Parts: sequence; C-alpha cells; structure tokens
Amino acid sequence: MKVAESIIIQHEKDLVQIAAKNSELYQESSLAALTTYSLLWLHQWQLRRTIEAVSVLNWRLFPDKFGMVGWPEYPDAFRTNRSLLQGQPKYRNWLTGSASKGFSLNERGLEVARELVTMLGAPSTTSGKPVSLPSRDPVGKRAATPRPRSVEPERELQVARSSRLFEKWRSQVLSERDLIHVHSLLGIFDHTPPKVRIKKMKDLERAAEDMKDTEMATFLADVRQQFPEIFTTNN
Repeated sequence: MKVAESIIIQHEKDLVQIAAKNSELYQESSLAALTTYSLLWLHQWQLRRTIEAVSVLNWRLFPDKFGMVGWPEYPDAFRTNRSLLQGQPKYRNWLTGSASKGFSLNERGLEVARELVTMLGAPSTTSGKPVSLPSRDPVGKRAATPRPRSVEPERELQVARSSRLFEKWRSQVLSERDLIHVHSLLGIFDHTPPKVRIKKMKDLERAAEDMKDTEMATFLADVRQQFPEIFTTNN
C-alpha cells in the first residue's frame, strides 16, 4: 500500500493550505476554545503565534466562526483578538501572551486543545494530504515520561538541527522575536517551570558534548546568550 504523501507547514504563508474542518463538529465550541486548537498546532509547527498567524489559521480551520461577515473569504482578526483576550488569565485562564510577544497555552488551555484534537482530529490540507509534525511534542495526550537523556543523544541533536531556530541561527537572522522558536526547540511553554527549562537545555548541551558536535554546542551557547530570560530561576 502506498504511503500518503504529507506536507510540512514551514512558514506562516503555508497556513493557506490548511483545509476547513466539518462545521457540524465545532458549532457548539466557543471561539476561545477553537483558538486553543489553533495555538496548539502553531506550536507543533514551530510557527510564531502572532495575532496574524492565529487569525489566518482560525479562519482556515473554522471559516463559519472566524470569516468576516459579508466577506467570508477573509479572516476576521477582530474575532481572533477577542478570543485571545477571553483566554487570558483574567477570564478563562487558558493562555498567556501579548500582541508583541505572541501567545502560548497554559496547562488548562492545553487540556481544552487536546479535547478538541480528540474531537476534530489533526489538520489536513485542501489537497487532502496530511500535515507532518516537525515538533517532538505529542499531540492529543500528555507527554509520556521522558527517557533518560543518554539513550539517544544523536537523535536529540537531529531534532534540534531540524528546528526553525537552528535554521535561523545558521542564516544569522536570530532576533528577540524568535523567543517562540526557543520554546519549540526545548519543547516548553510560557508556564513551564524554570527548572524544567534549564534541565532541557542542559540535556541538549550534554548531548552535543557527548557527540563532540561543536557546531551544536556553539548554537546552544548563542541561544543562552541571546535569550537569558528563559533560563533564569526567577522567570
């Protein structure tokens, strides 16, 4: 049997390839809940979770809810912005973030998103092709207990090399806005405890040392230097 060809979402512009979900499946879901689903997948695809990206993905997935009234071929950014505000700690407490830094789900938001993944399934494209996941985080369930770091250091480094952050580092175009890609590299969220963040980084650093991978060691050192706030215990 031929294996179905898949597509990797590598850039925000690729979001226009995402197909709409069956509207009968999500009519009873709130706009804020559907937005958690979009945020989860943007994280999995290692894309920036900006208002613009969330607006487009919301519209592609749920056009009945996030298309402009009278102009359904365009996304309604106002509805997405309102949904992001409703998800903040002051209200539903599903996510954190801002327009300038992007948005991330907390554990409560992840639970909502996982329930929707179970109900709606994963996104697909308009051509019917499944979407591949570059991220190492599992979707639709809690992460399993991580294996000991020393088991597969080579695989850990391969995953890091495939990240958007490593790609941008090689191209010498890293900026403060790439904080979201550091989260994807380490498999963390805004609410991840500092001790866990530090441990994940040290695991990668030890893997680079074990494999004598000087390029990866330099990359990780630069990440530490450019994004020190991620690795401070008072974060």
